[in-house]
Amino acid sequence: MSCNAARWIAMALLALSASGCMSVQLYEGPKRDRDEIARITGDPVITAGSPITVVLRQVDGQDIGVTQTSVDVLEGTHTLLVDCRIAETKRVSRHSLEVEVFGGRTYRLRADAGPALRECAGITLENVD
Repeated sequence: MSCNAARWIAMALLALSASGCMSVQLYEGPKRDRDEIARITGDPVITAGSPITVVLRQVDGQDIGVTQTSVDVLEGTHTLLVDCRIAETKRVSRHSLEVEVFGGRTYRLRADAGPALRECAGITLENVD
């Protein structure tokens, strides 16, 4: 691979990871006040050096783009589809969660790691506020 090609790939990966912090509104109508919505955040699709990556794939059947790590939803019950990637084994497990969220709060997806970080035993949604 030429030096220019390697540089281009590195710049593309950097741009993708930098844009991975985007949030998307998953409710109809105009943007609402922060106290009316809940934010759910996962990990970027591309992470450097992280042993476990938790990627939000769908909310209520709606696909989440690869550059979107957070979603804003109305409070209530939502169904999440999440991928859990283990770097060492390169295994990916898919998890479905039904969660209840409240307006004005921020939540983060967390992996329940198995022994020696070699498996993903489950996923939890934690309130980080």
